Amino acid sequence: MGRFLVKANSVNAVRKALGRAPGGVRVVGRFDRETIECAHTMEAHSLSRHWPVVVSRLAKAGLTVVEKPPEQHTDEQNH
Repeated sequence: MGRFLVKANSVNAVRKALGRAPGGVRVVGRFDRETIECAHTMEAHSLSRHWPVVVSRLAKAGLTVVEKPPEQHTDEQNH
């Protein structure tokens, strides 16, 4: 299962934008304060066909897909 992040203010905004999107796209939940984590079940062939539809639906709602932020290491994690 592939995962991607959407920059949005609310989980419901992403759910509404994706609606019945192809490829088994679903909202997982809030990743951090500014991004919502989503998942899909598409294989490579389906992803190349359906990904533009998913991105278009998000864009029409004023939302964008973003890169996963780099892992932040705190002092506690380094020891």
